[in-house]
Amino acid sequence: MDGTEATRPWHDDPPSVGAVLVSHNGARWLPQVLASFSDMTYAPSHWRVVDVASTDGSADLLRDSFGADRITYAPSGTGFGDAVRLALRDMPETDWIWLLHDDASVLPGTLSGLLDTATSAPDIGAVGPKIREWPSLRRLLEVGLTVTGTGARETGLETGEPDAGQHDRPRDVLAVNTAGMLVRRDVWLELDGLDPELPMYFDDIDFGWRLARAGYRTVTAPAAVIFHAESTRRGTRPRTAGDVPPWERRRAALHTQLANTPMPRFLWQYVRLFFGSLLRVIGLIIGKDPEAASDELLAVRSAYVHPVRLARARRRRARTARRPQREIRDLFAPFWLPYQHGLDVVRHTVTSLVKPEAVATVGRRSTVVEQAPDDAVGLDDGPSLLVRRPWFTVVLVLVVLSVLAGRGLLSGGLNGGALPPAPDTAGGWWQLLFERSHDVGLPSTSLPPLFALPLAVVSTPVWFAPGLVVTAFMVFAVPLAALTAHRLGRLLSPHRGPRIVWAVSYGLIVLATGAVSDGRIGTVVALIILPIVVNTAWQLAVRPGWQLGLRLGIWIALAAAFAPISLVLGLGALVVLALTGRRAGRALVIALVAAIVLLGPWLVQRAARPWRMWWEAGYPLPGAATIQDVVLGRTGEGHVPGWLSVALIVLAVLALVPRSTRTGVQLAWIGALLGLGVALAGTLVTYSTPAGPADIVPWVGVPTALWLGGLATAVLLAVPAASSWPRPALAAAVVAALLLPVGAGVVWVVQGSGDPLDDERPDTVPVYLAERPGSTLVLTGSVQDGVDYRVVTGEGPFLGQEALTPSASDTSRLSATVRRLLAQSAGEDVQALSSFGIDAIYAPRADDELARRIDAAAYLSPSGSDEPGSRVWTVTGDPEREQVSAPLWHVLLTGLQVLAWLIAIVLTLPVRRRTGPASPTTEEDTTA
Repeated sequence: MDGTEATRPWHDDPPSVGAVLVSHNGARWLPQVLASFSDMTYAPSHWRVVDVASTDGSADLLRDSFGADRITYAPSGTGFGDAVRLALRDMPETDWIWLLHDDASVLPGTLSGLLDTATSAPDIGAVGPKIREWPSLRRLLEVGLTVTGTGARETGLETGEPDAGQHDRPRDVLAVNTAGMLVRRDVWLELDGLDPELPMYFDDIDFGWRLARAGYRTVTAPAAVIFHAESTRRGTRPRTAGDVPPWERRRAALHTQLANTPMPRFLWQYVRLFFGSLLRVIGLIIGKDPEAASDELLAVRSAYVHPVRLARARRRRARTARRPQREIRDLFAPFWLPYQHGLDVVRHTVTSLVKPEAVATVGRRSTVVEQAPDDAVGLDDGPSLLVRRPWFTVVLVLVVLSVLAGRGLLSGGLNGGALPPAPDTAGGWWQLLFERSHDVGLPSTSLPPLFALPLAVVSTPVWFAPGLVVTAFMVFAVPLAALTAHRLGRLLSPHRGPRIVWAVSYGLIVLATGAVSDGRIGTVVALIILPIVVNTAWQLAVRPGWQLGLRLGIWIALAAAFAPISLVLGLGALVVLALTGRRAGRALVIALVAAIVLLGPWLVQRAARPWRMWWEAGYPLPGAATIQDVVLGRTGEGHVPGWLSVALIVLAVLALVPRSTRTGVQLAWIGALLGLGVALAGTLVTYSTPAGPADIVPWVGVPTALWLGGLATAVLLAVPAASSWPRPALAAAVVAALLLPVGAGVVWVVQGSGDPLDDERPDTVPVYLAERPGSTLVLTGSVQDGVDYRVVTGEGPFLGQEALTPSASDTSRLSATVRRLLAQSAGEDVQALSSFGIDAIYAPRADDELARRIDAAAYLSPSGSDEPGSRVWTVTGDPEREQVSAPLWHVLLTGLQVLAWLIAIVLTLPVRRRTGPASPTTEEDTTA
C-alpha cells in the first residue's frame, strides 16, 4: 500500500457506491466515456444505465458495455432527475449514489478522490469533482456552483481559466454539477432527489440549496477530475422530440429562486424577478434579439401563472429545511455581481465598437469553444508600444495634450462664448423635453430643442454632474474627432502612417475652426459625427440597403440637431451619392425621410426661416469670417493662422494630377467644394433670433471644416500615386502635409483651449440680480447699430434653454415696449416691463446713448454693477408674471419623437439569431 492509500481510512471499510449513467443521443462521446470507466482504481459497487429515447445508436453501445440487464429505457421527455429515480428503483441500496453524464469522462482516480472528501466529515451530504473542458482537457469549467439574486448561474471562474492547481483545496459551496456528483443515499431519499419540476436545468442548484437548508454540506473534491463536453449547452447534441424548449433554462432559474427563497425576502424576490424579467425583455428587443426576448416572456409566464404549483414546491422545501437562510448566505454570490456583469456587457460593447473581438464572450466564462491559452497565435510582439500599437499610442498622446491644453477647464462646469452652462442635473434636460411651460425669462411654450435629447441620454449615468458630458466634448474634441476620422480612414486608405496623420489632422481641423475656444458645442459635436456620416454613406454606396439608409439618416439628424446647417450639407452629400451610386436610390430616399422625420418640429422651427439654419446649439453669437478666411480654413481672428492651410490646398490640387487615384480625389474635392460653397454663402447672409431685431452674421465653422477635411481626404487618397515620386519631391510633400497638424497642435498646446471658454460661474447678470425674484432684461448692442435683448431668469439659461422662444405676442409686445423705452423713455413703458416679470435692466457693455435714454425713464433706479463698463437699473414695484401652459399635444409630440428615435435605432441594429438549441449564456448544462 502506497502513502496515498494510507491516508484513506475508508479503504478499511469501503462504502458501497451505486453509479447511475443517463444517456440521450450521446453516441458521439460514449466510446471514450465508457472506456474511461474500465480503468478506475476504485470502481462503483453497482451500475445502472438509463437511456432516454436515443435514436443515434447510444442504446447499442450501452448494451455492449453493460449488458441488457443493467439498462432501463425511459420515454422521450424524461428529465434527468426522473431518469435517476428509474435507475435507483432497479438498483440495490448503496451508501452513495454517483451521477454521471454520457458526455463526461473520468480519470482512474476520480471516484477515489470523491470518496476521500466525502468521508472526511459526517455532515457532508454531497461532493463534486473539478470539471475541466473536453476536448481541450486543460481549461476549467466548474469547481462548485452558486447563484445570484437575479437567477444567474455562477462558477466563480474567469473566462478560459486554465487549471494550474489554484482551486485544489476542498471548500464548501452551494452546489455541484450533476455530472460527477457523489451524494449520500440517505440524504438523497430525505430530500426526495432532484426536483421533477426541473427536468434539465438548475436541478443541481436547487438540490444543493435544499441540501444546505437541511443542515448538510456540499463540498468540492478537486482531487477528483472529470472532463465534460457540455454538449447540450454548446448545441452539439442532436435535438429530438420531447426535449425541453429553449426558454426552460430561464424558467428553471426563476422557479429555483422563487421556490427556495424564504419569507419575507420571497415577496421582494417575487416582484423583483418579475419586473427585472420585463426589463430584460425590453433590453433584448432593443438589442435585436427577439428569440431571447420571446424566451424570457415564455419563462415568466410559465413561472408565474402557476401559483399553486409554486406553493406546493415551497411547502416541500419547508418540510426539510432545518437551517435558517442567514446561516448559508456566504454560499451565495455577492449582491453586486449582477451589476458587475452589466458593466462587463457595457465594456464589451464599447470595446467591440472600437475593435471587434474575434470570439464573443459573456459573463465570467467563455460560452464558445476557444483555443487553449498555449495554442494562441498572432500575439503582438515588438520593441515598443508605438511600433505595436501606433494608433493607440497617438490617441493616448492626443488625450494627454487635451488635458494639457484644457488646463483649468476640467471641473465640469464649462461655459463662455456661445456655450451656456449645463443644468444642475441631467433631470434639467429631461424636464426641458417634457415640461409644458419653460421658465426662461418670458414664459415660453415652444417645443424643446432636439439636441437636449441626446444630451439627456448621455448625461443620465452622471446624473448629478451633467457638465462632465459637455466638458468631455469640448476638452477632448480633438481625440474624439480623430477617432471617428480614423475609423473612416480604414475604408479610405490601407496605408497606416498617412491614415494616422490624416485622422490627427482632421481632429486638429476641428480645433483650428475656433469652435472649442469659442464654446461652439454645436460645431464640435457635428464635426465629431461628420466622419461617421461619410463612413455610413461610403458603405451605402458599396452595398445599398435600407438599414444603412436608415442609419445614415439617423447620423445626419443627430448632427443637424446640434448644427442645423449639417442638414444642408447632408442633403448635398445625398445628391452626390444619387448621381454617383444609382443602385442606392431607394436607400438614399430612406435616409432623407428618416432625417426629416427624426428632426421633426425642430426642423420646422428652423426651416420656417431658412437662414436660422445657421443657429447652432448655444447662444447665437455672430461669426467674423471673411471670404479669404473661409478659403484659408479660418473662421475669424484669434484662431490658427491661415497660412498653415496653404500647403494643404497646394497638395490637394496636386492630388488631382495622377490618373490612377483621380476618381476618389475628385469625389473628395466635390465634398470640399460643397463645404466651401456653403461657407461662402454664410458670409453673405444674416439671420435674426426671435429675441431681438439685430442681424447676426452666421458662424461658418462646420462647412469650413468640411472644406479643409475634403482637401485632406484628397491628399490621403492620392498617397498610392505619390509613392512613385522622386525622393526630394516626396519629402517636400510630407513636410507640407505635416505643416497643418503640427502647427495647429503647437498653437493648441501653447494657447490652450480656453478664452472665452472657462469653467467659472456664468456672468450673464451680476450675482445680486440673479437672486432677485424677477427677471432681468439684458440689453446688448448700440442705438446706432441696433439693440438686441433677452430676458434672463436667475443666472441665465442652461444649454438648451437659449433655443426656446417666447410666444409671438409676448415677444412683439416686449419688443414694442423696449423700442418705446429707448425712443421715448416713458414711465409707462417701465411699468409694462414689470408686467412681464422684469424687475431689472442690465447692459453689460453699456452704449453711452443707450444708457442716457434709460436714465431718463421714470420708475427706474440706477444700481451698482460689479463689471466695469456695465450699467444696472432696477424697476420700482413688484414684478408680475403671467403663467402659461402649452397644450398637451406638445408633450405627446415630444414623446412620439423620442419613440421615433428609439425605433429607428433599434431597426438599424443587427438581428441576432440562435445558433444552437438555446441562447448562449454563462450557465452550464446540467444534464447529458
